[in-house]
Amino acid sequence: MNNLEEMEQNRMGTAPVRKLVWNMGLPMIFSMVLQALYNIVDTAFVINIPDIGTSANLALTYAFPIQIFMIAVGVGTGIGINALLSRNLGRGDKEAVSKAAGNGLFLGFVFYLAFLLFGLFGTRPFILVQARSIGDEAQRSLVIDLGSSYLSICCTLSIGQMLFTVYERFLQAAGKNTQSMIGQMSGALLNILLDYVLIYPAGLGVAGAAYATVIGQFVSLLVDMAFHYLSNKEIQNTWKSLVPDRGVISQSSPSASRRWSCRRF
Repeated sequence: MNNLEEMEQNRMGTAPVRKLVWNMGLPMIFSMVLQALYNIVDTAFVINIPDIGTSANLALTYAFPIQIFMIAVGVGTGIGINALLSRNLGRGDKEAVSKAAGNGLFLGFVFYLAFLLFGLFGTRPFILVQARSIGDEAQRSLVIDLGSSYLSICCTLSIGQMLFTVYERFLQAAGKNTQSMIGQMSGALLNILLDYVLIYPAGLGVAGAAYATVIGQFVSLLVDMAFHYLSNKEIQNTWKSLVPDRGVISQSSPSASRRWSCRRF
C-alpha cells in the first residue's frame, strides 16, 4: 500500500480536527435534514389531493410523531455504532470492527421487527386516540383510515430506513461521507418524484405517499450497501459478526459514545 492510500484510509486519525468537522459534520447534518423531509414532502403533495386534501394532511400530521421516533431510534443507534467503529478503526482492531458492524446490523433488524409489530397492530389505535378530538364523525373516520393506512405502510416496510442508517454509519465511520450523502440524496429525490406519480397519476392517494417514502428509503439503503461492499474495505462483514454481543451492544449506545467523547476531549 502506498503512502497516498494510507493517508486516505486513515484520515480520520490524521486529518486536522477542524477540517474533519467541516468535511464530515455538514454531510451528517444534511443527511438528518433529508430524513425529516420525507414526511414534509409527503404532506406538500397530499394536501392538494382533490376533496380529501385537508383530511389527508391531518392524517399525516398524526403519523409524524412515530416517523420522528423512527428517525430518532435509527440515528441514536447509528451514533453509537459510529463511535465504536471509529475507535476500533483507529486502534486497527479488525476483529472488533467486524463485530461492531455485525452487531449494528443485528440491532437494525431488531428495531425493524419492533416497528413491524407496531405497524401490524398499533397504528390504528395510535391514530384513533389522536383523532378523538375531531368533531365531524365522517371526517374523523376518514382521517383514521388514511392515517392508519399511511403509518402502517411506513412501519411494516421500515427495514429500508433502519438498515440504511446502519450502512450510512459504516461509511461515515471510515470517512466516506460523500458516499453516504449520495445515498441519502438519491432516495430523497426519488421520493419527490414518486410522490407525484403514485399520488396523482397512479391514484393511490395517501397510500401512494407512504409507498414513495419506503421505496426512497430502500433505494438509499441499496446505494449505501453498494458503496460499502465495493469500496469500504476497512470494515469486513461476516456471518459470525452478526451474533449479538452484550458488551458491543452496550458500548454502541449513544450514552456510551457521549461518555467516550467527554473523556477524549
